[in-house]
Amino acid sequence: MLGNEKRDIVDMTAVSCDKFLLTSETDKNVVLVDSRTDTVLSEIVLQANPQSICMVNSKQAATTLANKKIQFLKFKETTLTNDGVLEIDVDASGIAAHNNNIVLSYYSPPGVKIISKKGAMIHKLDNTSAGTELFKKPRWIATTSDDSIYVTDWGLKHIKRLDSSLTILQTFVWPVHDRLCEILSLNRDQLLVCKMRKDNIVLIATSA
Repeated sequence: MLGNEKRDIVDMTAVSCDKFLLTSETDKNVVLVDSRTDTVLSEIVLQANPQSICMVNSKQAATTLANKKIQFLKFKETTLTNDGVLEIDVDASGIAAHNNNIVLSYYSPPGVKIISKKGAMIHKLDNTSAGTELFKKPRWIATTSDDSIYVTDWGLKHIKRLDSSLTILQTFVWPVHDRLCEILSLNRDQLLVCKMRKDNIVLIATSA
């Protein structure tokens, strides 16, 4: 709820300590909001429903679209502008930035890939390439300062930690009835995980 406006918010990312970008399916748009004043500073309508969103750098964001595309957005003070569209070969469910590249999760076949901002493949790990069920429904992604990549899996109730080459380093197993939602990196050793329908947030010490 922003003022008197009702929006179907899918995801959000912090631009600064008081400004956030929200993806909304209500109007197929991305909204820049000021949390101090609860106001919309800028918004941009997209060609398809936006899904996950991340900051690529301090001036650029990227959101997955529901038509096998990534929409890049440029941020300047209180204004959002279109910064180009990239066609991809999967319906991406999650997105994160990693060393100025893009990390994507997807369902068919379930997996994770790293691509450049121009779409060049860098690394890929999915059930087909691995020959075993590593993923079922990989969704939210978080990256950390030590080059770790964390991916939640709705189907397997796992969080997998991968390195920058997408080698699996750790797997965190969750109770079967939990559905993991958004994941946020606090630092290289701590993650915040939201559990859908449980109304709580879990802190994970990944080095423990």
